[in-house]
Amino acid sequence: MTGTNGTVRTDVRRTFDVYADADTAAVLATLPLSFRPVTVDRVPVRALSGGRGWVDTAAAAVQDGAVGLVVRHPAPADPADVLVLAELAGKHGTAVVLDSPWAGTPTAARAAEALRDTADADPASAIECRLSLPTDHDLGQALLDQLALLRVLGSPADEIRTHLRTERGVLATATAGGRTGLLGTVLTDALAPTASVRLIGAGRAVHLQIPSWRTARPALLTLTSPDGSRTWPTHYESPHRAAWRRLHRLLSASESPGFEAAAIADLHALAADLHTLGRATTHREGSP
Repeated sequence: MTGTNGTVRTDVRRTFDVYADADTAAVLATLPLSFRPVTVDRVPVRALSGGRGWVDTAAAAVQDGAVGLVVRHPAPADPADVLVLAELAGKHGTAVVLDSPWAGTPTAARAAEALRDTADADPASAIECRLSLPTDHDLGQALLDQLALLRVLGSPADEIRTHLRTERGVLATATAGGRTGLLGTVLTDALAPTASVRLIGAGRAVHLQIPSWRTARPALLTLTSPDGSRTWPTHYESPHRAAWRRLHRLLSASESPGFEAAAIADLHALAADLHTLGRATTHREGSP
């Protein structure tokens, strides 16, 4: 349809493909009904499931002329393939946003600042990231999600060692942001899905609690110090909706300097995390 000022608008409900699930459709229902495409002869945006084969599906969408893509919860893939997709998207000027259930929390920027301030005040601090997930969740996916969360919080992991892995959980250590990190995942149907990140120092601690991505319940960010406890203002928005707003901001700045790098930054970050995941080692009892 055409807007009152003559610009072309496309109903976003017609632009997400058949692989987008009901949760994505529910998020789209909360957004404005139209996006303004960068050019009128291209399909504005596409929503894709991040299940197996998502890289090929995304590449096909880019070649079909999509201006923007939102990939819902991307599964582990070959990092080389992800970099090829980033190069393809860069050539076509397509913005790609990865919709992560934990890293996509709108509280991430505030949490990253709080973590950075605490880490600067106590270089010996340690970071801990724990997930509680349903029993049908993949542990490899969970570890990748943790890496994405640590990265968006300013502590990307560059080394992982798995110490314990069972059918219901995994425990690993990582070097994250130059400090020791503990990564833990428990699969259980007795608890709602949650993520917890704590940075613990000698006199200060930061705690970020992220509730299930299926709700708009806000993440809780708390700083504890000798002066007491402070909780940041809450932000009621799901990571999925935040991902769509992020895509809108990217496309709105498509003519600005730095757009090309920002448009594919998520893909480069994912490729780096996949590379780290691929180099993960297993710690054996008795080894140093």
